[in-house]
Amino acid sequence: MDGIDSLRHAIETIPIPGAPPRLSRQGAAVGLALLDTSLRLNHVRRLTERLTVVEHGTARRSTEVDVSLKLLDEGQRQATAQLQDLIGREHGERAASRPARQRSLWVPLARLPRRDVSPVDVFDSAGQKLPRLTQHEASRLVAAGLYRLLRGILASNENAQTAKHELNTFLFQVHEPRWLIQQALLTLLTERNHPEDEFTPAPAAGTVPGYGRQCRELALDILTGCSELLVEYEYLLDVAVRDYMLVVALDDSVEEHRLSYETPLHVDARQPVAKEQWRRLASSRRGYVVTYETMIPATLKSYHLVARTAPEAEIARMYLSTDADQHQVEGLAEDLVSLAERQDAAPLQEADGARHKILELQAQTVLRPLADLVRRRKWEAGQSGVELSPRSLPVCHRLAAAATTGEAVRTDSGELDNSLRRHPEFTAANLREAARELIDREFGQDLVLANGIADNEARAYWRRSGGRDPRGDHVRVRATLVLKDSTKSGPLNVTFYALAVATVSFVLGWLLVGSPWPYGRAATEALGHIGDGQSVITMLLLLPGFLYSRLSLPPRRTVLGYLGTLPQALVQLSIAAVAGFAAAVATQSRGEIVQATLTVAVGLPVLAALVLFGQASWRESAVPLSRIGVPRWAGAGGRNHRKPLEADVRFDSSGRW
Repeated sequence: MDGIDSLRHAIETIPIPGAPPRLSRQGAAVGLALLDTSLRLNHVRRLTERLTVVEHGTARRSTEVDVSLKLLDEGQRQATAQLQDLIGREHGERAASRPARQRSLWVPLARLPRRDVSPVDVFDSAGQKLPRLTQHEASRLVAAGLYRLLRGILASNENAQTAKHELNTFLFQVHEPRWLIQQALLTLLTERNHPEDEFTPAPAAGTVPGYGRQCRELALDILTGCSELLVEYEYLLDVAVRDYMLVVALDDSVEEHRLSYETPLHVDARQPVAKEQWRRLASSRRGYVVTYETMIPATLKSYHLVARTAPEAEIARMYLSTDADQHQVEGLAEDLVSLAERQDAAPLQEADGARHKILELQAQTVLRPLADLVRRRKWEAGQSGVELSPRSLPVCHRLAAAATTGEAVRTDSGELDNSLRRHPEFTAANLREAARELIDREFGQDLVLANGIADNEARAYWRRSGGRDPRGDHVRVRATLVLKDSTKSGPLNVTFYALAVATVSFVLGWLLVGSPWPYGRAATEALGHIGDGQSVITMLLLLPGFLYSRLSLPPRRTVLGYLGTLPQALVQLSIAAVAGFAAAVATQSRGEIVQATLTVAVGLPVLAALVLFGQASWRESAVPLSRIGVPRWAGAGGRNHRKPLEADVRFDSSGRW
């Protein structure tokens, strides 16, 4: 349920209070200022996230934030100062009694999904733990601010001054519906749990709607009737319901702060058992695929992602992509389609008419950003070591060239016409095709490929490029890592172990039969009448067991254990084959059965050794970019675009799941 639906459900189910909740006007102003600051986060200069993946299904994430208090505007500073005074009054202090050096600013650092229950401790550069505003206190302030904002929006409606209108009745005449909305907002934001599904108490038989029902219906009707006025308000309410604000106290005398904190990650690693086992076996060849998604402020200029894993593993591939240009690309595609329609409707013969000049200006306004976007993507591709071929976006490249090369067309009179509308590539069909290419090739997604990978650590550095887009309060970041076994000793050791087990079984069969070829009637009779079977069983169990104890296999829960699933499975099959041979000898089975188990005990370990020897993961083979989910414009172009690999584990901190 989103924010407005949760509010409606709370209005339906919360008892009507007998008095208004205690929500101060000063606290409402502070709450709105905190919510505004947490949405913009204009005081955050740089954000660095460190992701450590050692065990399967778990990861550790630490965040470093560079905060500049001088980037706070005057309104934000006043609100944080008022919050300090509010907290002081709650503890019986006066603002003037506190020394100037102890004056603090309560500053939001991030918005965290409410599903996270782990406490978050924030530390400064010296390692000191900073005071943090409790979520209950912050939620009360935001609830007060959202109610004041709601009342201000409703009071701006012209019907609010009409005496007989229900909006005037709600605002100035009947108190209980307003108290109900205040209590619903307060309960919704301060309680930990939120409604998942709606439920309505059933009315009793023989009753009719009374005054309480009328108050609830009036509050609900106001929200429904003024829904057009409350579009932005619904978005703010949804943010307040979905996320917590991480608010800490910073020393006002220091402008620059470097803070760090750790937050939990939501993990999606649950798969059906059969599918999970198949992916474990496939990971030995293709690697361990990790995807990570998060959200950063739209005003953020730079973002670092540092990924680490165990020393025995290595990061073979890593890329980072954001949707920072998604709004621009969607708007550009709409403008291209609109321009194509105008190009079809306007005759080209009107060289000097007003319509021609207007369309010429519109063409320049649309194609110049397109050319700049193509240029940025080609630079990103070159920096990442990939190629943005004109074959992948042919029409966009031709239109971008038309906007930047300065080509002119010679008219019938011999004069040069520099109009874009007369360029041979500027056609309605090309404009529509360019819009389709932008969407289909995911041109709104940028790309940062981590090329400088040092063993078990990789770094990706993203910096905002292009113009500042005010739409949206966040940017979605997606990163993918491919981890592999850097030592290669696990498959090699298992190969030697399998060959040793096969050799032991083969030598024992040779000795029991008296010939290296344990087949034929004489060999079958010899295997059916083994004299000292106890010694054979001891050799079959002792030597493979001793060799197995010398294998250094990683724990199953670790990433290395996940990558080594196939070698471990082949080890277990080899042991099972030898155990079957020993069981046949122990039960004094017929010669044919002992002969068959001997064949399996020799052949299966040899086959396992051949499989491991032919493992593609032994050879240094880079995973294609198109297989790890990069934007389509940076993948395989228009040639054989294969489906991306499914991640073995997904980490998310965006609050979507």
